[in-house]
Amino acid sequence: MIAYNLQPVAVRGLTGIGNYTAQVARRLIDKDSELHAFDFLGRNGASDILSENLNMDLSGNDLHIVRSLPLSVYIRMGKLGKAVPYKTLTHSSADLTVFFNYLTPGGLTGRNIITIYDLVSSRFPETMQARNRRLLQGHLNDSASRASAILTISEFSKSEIIDVLGVDPSRIFVGPCGVDTNFYTPGSGFETDIAKKFSLGRYILYVGTLEPRKNIKTLVEAFDKIADKYPDVSLVLAGGLGWQPDETLSSIEASPFASRIIRTGYVSNEEKRDLLRNALFFVFPSIYEGFGMPVTEAMACGTDCIVSDSSSLVEVAGSLIPLVAPRSSDSWAQAMEDKLERPCDEGLRATLRARAQGYTWDEAAKAARDAIAYAVGC
Repeated sequence: MIAYNLQPVAVRGLTGIGNYTAQVARRLIDKDSELHAFDFLGRNGASDILSENLNMDLSGNDLHIVRSLPLSVYIRMGKLGKAVPYKTLTHSSADLTVFFNYLTPGGLTGRNIITIYDLVSSRFPETMQARNRRLLQGHLNDSASRASAILTISEFSKSEIIDVLGVDPSRIFVGPCGVDTNFYTPGSGFETDIAKKFSLGRYILYVGTLEPRKNIKTLVEAFDKIADKYPDVSLVLAGGLGWQPDETLSSIEASPFASRIIRTGYVSNEEKRDLLRNALFFVFPSIYEGFGMPVTEAMACGTDCIVSDSSSLVEVAGSLIPLVAPRSSDSWAQAMEDKLERPCDEGLRATLRARAQGYTWDEAAKAARDAIAYAVGC
């Protein structure tokens, strides 16, 4: 029997890891699966949230909710967690447990799979919340060494796992994030109220959390350099505030064009699609990514992009998208001006859509099945 720990989808307002988990897990779960989640004292209503986020009726599934403590606390217990075995907490009879996040608790025994999305905790620790950084730095090596197999989302991240954690390549399975090309499609006009809400005209778009790793400060500096020349163009930043947003917010407030830098906050998938479809182009200046789902979502909408010349983004962009040094505001300004002067033509839009169609959630789930088969055979 296989158990799936679904903690990343036991919360409301899914972001990258949660969306990946939802898409892959719903393709793996069957009537014989055990499903695990931690919901301390039942405060979050995990059962209902899981059903909602997975878009599945789980009433007939073997659902095990742990209410005695949070998963993060259990992981922080480290070796002390062995005093309360994971199988005891979850009442599990599974032969293999699949975790859709980086870490497993010390009380876990037996075969298991973890999912490592990136190694930002090692490569750019200063861009992470201290609590999460300490958790990953303190437990990731142990979790990786005990895992029967490891899932990841790009060849770049696989190389990072090998380099930083010393994992045997044969234990690492790559399943790039998919994009729903039936949902993310080209279109004109807005189907939601977001354009009216923010008085949108012509705009450049960023989608993602506002936090240091996303490098929004450089994007704002670049926009400042070209805004005078294009007075009818705004910069839209779509996404909620992440860890330590003060520097990002200060750069926006200090901009002489602050009135044309629009923060939408967290947006629904439908609003995000509207924003992507109608943007002049999409920009993603992130310093480090394990994949970069907003890029393929933009491509699926036929929207031109500019991305950082960093990490997995080079792999995702291929040769279709301009790559820019992440911290060079001059280079970003030049790339943005080039796009404004030479808009994307229909041929490039079709090519971008075709590349996006190569990223499917079925392929991501296949990689997970391959990892499961490997782990079962260990």
